[in-house]
Amino acid sequence: MGDLVTSLVRACAAALLLAMPAIAAAQTQTPAPPPPPTTSNLWIAVGGGSTTVRGHCQFCEEDRDYLHAGSVLGDFGYRASPRADVGAEVLWTTATNAAGDRVKTTFIVAVAQFRPWASAGFFVRGGAGMALVRNWLIDLSSPTVQKALAVHIGAGWAWRRDSRIGAEFLAMQHAAALGDFANSDGPVENVLGNYWTIGAALVIR
Repeated sequence: MGDLVTSLVRACAAALLLAMPAIAAAQTQTPAPPPPPTTSNLWIAVGGGSTTVRGHCQFCEEDRDYLHAGSVLGDFGYRASPRADVGAEVLWTTATNAAGDRVKTTFIVAVAQFRPWASAGFFVRGGAGMALVRNWLIDLSSPTVQKALAVHIGAGWAWRRDSRIGAEFLAMQHAAALGDFANSDGPVENVLGNYWTIGAALVIR
């Protein structure tokens, strides 16, 4: 009888030892896969603002007026790093000059944005491209639409940068270099248009 009990105890102990790895494996939880990202590296921004326009040339004898108008802004691009974005921008604005003509300008420029501090929304931006200007501020013997080299700089603040939908506030200056023109009074050199814009945009990622 004693030998039978001893054999049963040994058999139970052996079965328990064999079952321990399976029990341990069953208790070990498979790590959950990481959650999908809530944002994309691609982004688009749409907004508007208030733009002040002023024309200038190298030897102009009279001061040009500051014209105020609304503007529409559209950006799209790619997040190159947590601090840097690259993309393209379209800014359209229209203003009425002293002669009653509507000056329509479209900027199409490349954009680069950089955030100096990863924990803050402040960013600086800049770029270059082309401007299409219709009905310029001074009466020149020139085509109705002029193409100009365009550059711009600016700064702003972004909210909810790591969310699907965010917003940003911008302050920018665009410059359109239209070059030299000739009219009945003689040549007009280095004609330049300055555009200062304050606006906001909705950002979707």
